[in-house]
Formats: sequence, C-alpha cells, structure tokens
Amino acid sequence: MIDEEKLLAALVGAKESGAHVYLIGNGGSAANAMHIANDLFAAGVRAHALTDVATLTAVANDYGYLRVFEQQVKVFGETDDILIALSGSGRSPNILMAIDAAEQIGMQVFTVTEYLKDMTMQQSEESQVALGHRLMLALRKMQ
Repeated sequence: MIDEEKLLAALVGAKESGAHVYLIGNGGSAANAMHIANDLFAAGVRAHALTDVATLTAVANDYGYLRVFEQQVKVFGETDDILIALSGSGRSPNILMAIDAAEQIGMQVFTVTEYLKDMTMQQSEESQVALGHRLMLALRKMQ
C-alpha cells in the first residue's frame, strides 16, 4: 500500500522546486497514468505520462517492449524528479526495469500496486484513479 502522505509531500516539493513527475503503467494503468498526470498538471505539478503511443512504439521497435519505460526514464529523468509506477500486479518487467533506472538516477519512486487476492484488476485500477483524485484535490486546497 502506498504512503499517500509521503507521496503528497513529494508532489508538493516537486511543485515548489519545478521537478518533473513521470507516471507509467500498462493497459488500464497506462490510461490511469494519463488521467492522473492531467489531474496533477491541473493542480500545478509538472506531470507527464510516459504512455504516448508514438514514443512507446518507437522505443519498442528500437529497444524492445521491456524497455519502453526504462528508456524514457533514462532520457527524461533527473535527480529529484519523481516516478509514479502504476501496476495491478506489481510484477510487470517493463515497470520494474523503469523503477530500477529511476532509482539509479536518484529519482523518488512511488509504486501504486493494489491488486490483491480480494481485489479484481478493475478494482485496482479504480483505486489508482481515486488516489489521483485525492492527490489533486489536496494539492488544489494548498493553492
């Protein structure tokens, strides 16, 4: 389970410092990454989803699908940036490789993995969006 307070504090810090926040995910989590990035952007955070189809397919073609997020993190990520990894299972190799790359750069990493025995993938994805909405609302209250 993610520490929401710690993530919110990191987002406030990123907003104040101008650091970038990158979001990644596969399938429904990729769509959620775009949704949450948009909500964070609306709250004044420099948030970007690394799920652009053109970039994903170019990186997949050149480096292989396992590296679609890792390569983007290596190119865009800087120390003090944040990576938010959305994953139902928490075991997707391309997500894990991106997390490793972000940690090597010195980025803060937050993983949102909610898929449990008693939770369906759909419920997991719903919880991702709900988290994003809570963060956006909290950030807007601080404006």
